[in-house]
Parts: sequence; C-alpha cells; structure tokens
Amino acid sequence: MANSPKVIIKENGRSGTIDYHDGTNALSFPWEFGGGDTVAIVQCGGVQRWEKHPWAIPHRSTILRFVAEEVIRQKAPNCRAEMNETTGEILLRQVTPLSPPHGAANVSFVRRFTALKAKLGIFVLIVALLFGGVIWLKDKLFSINPGKGTAVGYSVRTDKYIATLIQTLEAYTPSPNRNHGNDTYRFSIFLVPLDGSATKLVPIGAGFSSSAMSLAKILGSDGSTLWFDVQGIGGVDLKTFELLKPSAVRDPYVPQPASPFAPSVGEYLSAGYHTGPGSWLGLHSAAEIEGEFAPKKFVRRVVRQEEAKQLRRFHHGTLDAPVDDKYHRILSLTPIGDTEYLNAAFLRMDDASEPLRMTDPDGALMIYTSEPGLKGRLMVARVDTDGRIIWKVDTGIDRFKLAQVLPGKDSFAFVGTRPREEGKVPEPLLVIVENATGRIASHSLWR
Repeated sequence: MANSPKVIIKENGRSGTIDYHDGTNALSFPWEFGGGDTVAIVQCGGVQRWEKHPWAIPHRSTILRFVAEEVIRQKAPNCRAEMNETTGEILLRQVTPLSPPHGAANVSFVRRFTALKAKLGIFVLIVALLFGGVIWLKDKLFSINPGKGTAVGYSVRTDKYIATLIQTLEAYTPSPNRNHGNDTYRFSIFLVPLDGSATKLVPIGAGFSSSAMSLAKILGSDGSTLWFDVQGIGGVDLKTFELLKPSAVRDPYVPQPASPFAPSVGEYLSAGYHTGPGSWLGLHSAAEIEGEFAPKKFVRRVVRQEEAKQLRRFHHGTLDAPVDDKYHRILSLTPIGDTEYLNAAFLRMDDASEPLRMTDPDGALMIYTSEPGLKGRLMVARVDTDGRIIWKVDTGIDRFKLAQVLPGKDSFAFVGTRPREEGKVPEPLLVIVENATGRIASHSLWR
C-alpha cells in the first residue's frame, strides 16, 4: 500500500504541474487551462522525453491513463480525457450530457385535394386548416417528453441556500434523421433551504442550445440576489423567487474562484487534531503509524488526510512541546479500541484549518466508507475526544463518487451519486447533515 501510485495537482494561476509518485520514483508534467470545451491540457511528452526516466518507459501507457483518471477524479468530475499516447498530450473536455433515447418513427402527413376548381379563398382556408392540424399533431401527439432535468456544473452554498443549476432537454419529435445539434434546453435553479423548509425550482428560460451548457454556472449570492450566468448574467430575487428584470441586472459583486475547478474533496479532510496541550486525537492506519505518524516524527496543527482505501483506527497521541510554535514531535500514539473505519477522516471548513470542533460533548465530525468494494457509501459521524460515536448516518452517496463537500458551521452538505446498479443510471444526490444532531435531508438532483 505504501508504494501505491498517487498524483498531486499543483496550481499556479492558470497553469501548474501534475506530480506522479510511485514509491521513490517521480515524474512531473506541466498543465494549463484550455479554451472552449477543453477545460485543461496536460503535456506529458513523447517517448524521447521519458528516456530520462528509463524505469517509467515500460509503464508509460499505464501512467498516462492513471494521471488522466486521477485528474478527473480529483479536479474535473464533469470531464472526459482524450489522450494522444504518441505525443503524451491529455485533453480534459467538458462532458455534454447525453440526450435521452428517441424513437425511429417518422410521422408524415399526406393530404390530397380533389376539388381542383375550388375558389381561391376556400383553397387557402383548407390549406391553412391542414397545416395547423399537422403542427398540432406533431407538437401534441407525436412529440417526446424527455423527462426530468439534471444538474449542470457545481452546486453553490450561500448563507441560506444550496443552489444547483438544472438543465432539461425540451420536447422533440422523433425522426430517423433527427439532428441532436438542434435540440433545445430549458434552465432552472434548484434552491434547497438550509433551514429544512420547502425547496424551490425557479425557471430561468427555455430555447437554449446545447452550447449554453458548457459555460452555464451559478456565480453566487450577495445576500438578496442569487446570480447566475446562462448566456448572460441574470439574478433571482431570494425574497420573491422571481427573476430580476433586465433593467435591474448589473455586474454582481460576488467573489470568483481563481480556478474553474471545484475544491477537491481532500481539502476538507484532516488526519487529526489537538484536543489539548500535548494531546492528539488521530485517525491512522497501521501503515501510517509506521510512516509519517511514527514516534519522533513531527506533526503540524493542520494535517491533511490522504484519501486512501486504508482501514484506520482512533489513536490518542502524546506530543512534545511545540518547535517554533508550529511542529510537535510525536512521543507516542496509542490505539483506542479495535474498531476500524475505511478511508476515515475528520471534517474541516477548508484546507487551511483544523477539524471543526463540536461542544457538549467536545469532539469533531468524521466521514468514512460503509464497506469495501463498489457498494461503499459515504458515512458521516460525530465523535467525542475519546473516539466514541455520538451518532452516525448513511448519506446513500457512493464514497468514491463524492464530487463536492459544502461545509458550514451548522451543517455539512455533500454532492455525489448513488452507488451504481446494473442497468440503471446512478441518481445524483444533494445530502445535508446537521452537525449537532445528525439530522439528514436528502434531495435528488433529477428535477
């Protein structure tokens, strides 16, 4: 397990590096943001460039595929990879949701006129009636309703809501030669109140082409208005849930992230925290106890937990006095009980903070995987400083399809899909868990 390959993505403005590690071996590849439907470009180089690393040449194809899969998993879950093994170039392209299946029947209408000498006025009236009937039949009787819409882009948390952009394919008439490029979509915003009140689905508009999906997104909220960009900036009044009039739309003062990617799930995970002076509560595997958390090693106050399919136990740690008020030498780590949790970690608000502290009783929140294999679901639990479970809930989300963590001091929200079942498309979910009580609210993102 210690030599399992891993990928670390580093950002520097609109570019950066992707570092591949396999034991003591390492490779580094540059990347940059793309344009259009190309979100990012990774330049891994041709075989000649790899001659500096002879150990990697026999495994080049495997490494390229692993890098592409890891970048998608960590940073771009809504993308697919196009890889050129000759040049080593990997393109991450925005995925366009697949249109629902359509029938193959081609409805045609033939009308013959027998009255060749009818008056011009009557003839025009008959033609108009026939044409209107054809249009009515086509639109009302033979059109296909594609069903529910699905989420586009990333969900956004505001002070009172979690907002998700929903796109829905509009009804169409089946035809053997149907051009999917002519499909049109309508957009809505799905608002889930954090206080548990009724949800809202606010229509934005209809008749949008498929090209609108690649750049459509929710920008954020200034408290009174939720701002979005769907082929132009618009807003929803959060009191009336009505769209702003064009005259009221302005450039919103909403902070924008430096990266088009949502923060990775790992940014909200921590390996442990200081429960008091010289005291540590951690979630560690046997391999980690022998490695980075071995006695005499140092830990900071903020320690990120690696996402790995390892069984971890609670450990009480004794730490030496801090060095430079930053580093604490580990004197000892003692396991608490025999219960192991797969891929366990404490939850925190961001990559720069310690785990969120709970009071009455003192403790923290943790996540783990319900079971090994393809049916492993995301579990959330509250624990005290002695590693005792106060409550635990099953979110129903596939642990390794968890796409977003939306943190809050009163509740954490999670976005992902259910575990895959044979013959079914996994349902996308938004799940909100109340930090103090474990009360859970689950919402389908099929709307």
